Amino acid sequence: MKGTVILYQPKVDYRPYYPCFWAPLSILSVAAPLVANNFKVILLDGNLEEHEVDKGIVKENISRCICIGISCMIGGKQIERGINFSKFVKCLKPDVPVIFGGPMATVVPRTLLNSPSVDYIIRGQGEKPMLELVRALITGKSCEGIEGLMSKNGESTRPVLIDKNVFPEYPWYLLDVEKYVRQDRYIGKRVLNYTSSQGCPHKCGYCSEVSSYGCRWKAYTAKRTFEEILRLTEEYQLDGIKFYDSNFFANPKRSIEFSELLLGINRKIKWGASAHPEGIIRLQEYIVNIKESGLSRLLIGAESGSQKALDRMKKGCTLDDILFVSEICAKYCIPTAFTFIVGIPEVDDDIEKTLGMVLKMKKIWSEFDIKIHFYAPFPETPLFEEAKKHGYCSPKNIEEWSIYDYYLIQTPWLSKREEVKVRQFSDFYCDFLYPPKWFTEILARRKFSRVIYRMLRKLAEIRCKFSYYNLPLEIYWFKITTNQENFLREIDGK
Repeated sequence: MKGTVILYQPKVDYRPYYPCFWAPLSILSVAAPLVANNFKVILLDGNLEEHEVDKGIVKENISRCICIGISCMIGGKQIERGINFSKFVKCLKPDVPVIFGGPMATVVPRTLLNSPSVDYIIRGQGEKPMLELVRALITGKSCEGIEGLMSKNGESTRPVLIDKNVFPEYPWYLLDVEKYVRQDRYIGKRVLNYTSSQGCPHKCGYCSEVSSYGCRWKAYTAKRTFEEILRLTEEYQLDGIKFYDSNFFANPKRSIEFSELLLGINRKIKWGASAHPEGIIRLQEYIVNIKESGLSRLLIGAESGSQKALDRMKKGCTLDDILFVSEICAKYCIPTAFTFIVGIPEVDDDIEKTLGMVLKMKKIWSEFDIKIHFYAPFPETPLFEEAKKHGYCSPKNIEEWSIYDYYLIQTPWLSKREEVKVRQFSDFYCDFLYPPKWFTEILARRKFSRVIYRMLRKLAEIRCKFSYYNLPLEIYWFKITTNQENFLREIDGK
């Protein structure tokens, strides 16, 4: 072994909106080239909450450590925890270089470099620049000129994104994989997350993928994706895979080939993935085969019921496109979650039109899951400067970025009343008006409950029409009837 590299992912907390965590693919992907080049790599995941054990491992290996890599998203207190971890490392050995990567480092690198405990930043895809930096550190050569790398006094660099197929497979054996196997009610009892591509070719004005990769998209080939999924499911006895690609279906040919390869094996591997509406429209003739291959869950960014908002955010689709995709998913009974964003700058009617669009879609198929988010401006995204012109104040330092929560309202033009209206509608009333099958089956067995529901549904219609949500009798009754808080939506990571 040439030396040791420790890669750390701090704990991220977005509960109650996002209660679970998955395998730390960010540090796992960076580890792959290092392992292939005979470096010893240690992966530490703060989400496992084994903090004292992690500190003990750092202490034990710090004398042989070439550097420490830390991956951070924005919000969820992950930045704060990452900085605290880097301070801990510097207290043990001040001259050990600390490198930050991930979305936070990519979007606001200078803010992180202002911290005394941060030496380098990697912007964008981390595999290649991290390997080149580690080589430079052990040979004593200059790291100037490494694409995607920034130092304290270095110039800003463009985020890296190159062909993913040049990188080796993830070294899953560095993790206790069993700790990341999850049950997903749509996909299976033993499901693991996986990423086969990075970036997205679309230009959505709110999306951090645009700021991180500039509308570029790189992916494993269909054959490589299939072969790695097959090995994963066999080695860890999985029955499903949840793709965390930002846009799995960006290349129709690749999607079709992948599904055909799955159809060619004698066992079923269920899978879920994210899509842009355009991707599903382009694949409409192949949807039957794609579903038959194991597709069991779609996450689609519909984003708005206002065409003006869709145009402002450069979504690249129309309201008719969104409804057409809804009809496709309903026709072939594909469990689908649709996400929306309200509060786009200079669009006054997007909340009302989005709520109306949601009801149209739920009327098409009541099994659709819906989640409505509030627009949160991210640096270097197309709408960011526009948001600032309308009074948005961006976080200025690490402390402010650490508490940044894109599940909450971040812009001054959305009121608390609008927040309540959107949350009540999204989290309960759209499902109450058009309930999923499991709830209608309960009503079918209980005559008195059916009578009560019909009365409460009329009340819910009036509430939604006039945006009045005080004294929510429907929610109280639902809890008593089902012993549940809500309709159990799971929209992971959006």
